[in-house]
Amino acid sequence: MDKNKMAVNAEKVMHVMKAGYRYTLTKLQEITAFGTTELCMAMLVLIRDKRVEQFQCEQGVCYVLSKA
Repeated sequence: MDKNKMAVNAEKVMHVMKAGYRYTLTKLQEITAFGTTELCMAMLVLIRDKRVEQFQCEQGVCYVLSKA
């Protein structure tokens, strides 16, 4: 997967996440219809850029938009 595609997918995930508070990978995958690799690569971009944070929650690992 090239960097441009990862960036485009990351922006799509950001758009989705602005509609709610926290998400699991499963929920994000349902909403975006991305494959596992596509979604994971998008999340890596967002976490690396400190736009998304991950933490342990009741459902497993959850993701929220960074406050910074």
